[in-house]
Amino acid sequence: MSSPGVPQNISTPEQLVAALGPLPPTAQVLARLQSLLADPNSDLGDVATLLTLDAAMTTRVIKISNSSWYSRGSPCHTIEEAVNRIGFKEVFQVVSVAASSALVAQPLTAYGRGAIATWRESVACAFAGELIAECLSEDTAAAFMNGLLHAVGRQAFNRYAAAAGKTLTDGGFPLDFSGAEFVLLGFTQAEAGAFMLKKGGFTVENIEPVRYQYEPLEAPEPYDRLAAILFAARLLRTAVCSGQEVPEAPGEAEILASIRLARADVFSHQPSLQHKLARAEQMARI
Repeated sequence: MSSPGVPQNISTPEQLVAALGPLPPTAQVLARLQSLLADPNSDLGDVATLLTLDAAMTTRVIKISNSSWYSRGSPCHTIEEAVNRIGFKEVFQVVSVAASSALVAQPLTAYGRGAIATWRESVACAFAGELIAECLSEDTAAAFMNGLLHAVGRQAFNRYAAAAGKTLTDGGFPLDFSGAEFVLLGFTQAEAGAFMLKKGGFTVENIEPVRYQYEPLEAPEPYDRLAAILFAARLLRTAVCSGQEVPEAPGEAEILASIRLARADVFSHQPSLQHKLARAEQMARI
């Protein structure tokens, strides 16, 4: 039996996303924050002004600035003080982790994923993307955001599949659930996610890599590199979150070679990712 408000005659990503509704307002804050970081003329004052638009976010960032990681001297009482204490670069990660509960910590029953597992995979992929992009001198903020939101399209699929009484099967890395998604609707969560990001005001540096995350070599230039970085981040995320060895996938070596990486290079970041993920888990509890 279908749930009210979830039509069953969906045939395009646009129709599926329209049935789900827009991303939470927090997504617009993240999209704008990423733009500020990319703008050499922006400063910490611009970041603080942006964060004041979200009262809950302001409170979280102030609390985190007063935690043991950043606290020094007298406590921060304003968002301006908090942003200055955390710093221009790291405030992006702090805000992203704080916002992730609203954006990606959703139970996905059709996927057999609880909210904590969904959050953990998304945040792990974000930090994995950042680590890999940094070693390649690529856009770390875009790579981080692409990892954080790489599976956001599953929210739309989950609502549709749950309403239809369907479950989706994980095919494992690198395709994940995309095979089952395609059988269900004729497209994948990557296509739905790209449309969601477009509606949410994210840039093409986020939209195209998410769209081509399963087939990065088909991504148009110059977004093919960020798509390949997202592929590598998903590989590293899978190893860390599953705690198991990930078999090499067909075509994987060619994709990694396109950004001059080998499998060993990707997994060399595993200790750093585990550390960052553990810290994010502690930060999320604040």
